[in-house]
Amino acid sequence: MLSRLVLGFSFFMSALMAAPVTATEDEQLTQTVFELERSVAILQLSKANLDDYQTMHSKVVSLESRVSFLGNVTFLLCVGLVIVFFQLHRQKKRFLFLEERLESRSLEKTQQKIS
Repeated sequence: MLSRLVLGFSFFMSALMAAPVTATEDEQLTQTVFELERSVAILQLSKANLDDYQTMHSKVVSLESRVSFLGNVTFLLCVGLVIVFFQLHRQKKRFLFLEERLESRSLEKTQQKIS
């Protein structure tokens, strides 16, 4: 039953994705095919039993939980990257400060040796 529904939906999507033709007869034919496929899909949905709906619901719920999990993981990865780049920036500033301090000390020592 679900396979017929998926097949009907695929025909529906293929009709939508087909390249538009300028001839009016082709447009009328495409519209007729679209309406027929839509009618078939509605008919198949009306004939579906409760088990089909429950199966589709459980699949939608599992897909929803996967998408939610992947969204959370993506968000956490982005936050982690922001934190890492912030820490890297702070370390770079600290390193430059220490390097300048070391250079100034070495200059002071060389000047003391010269004098």
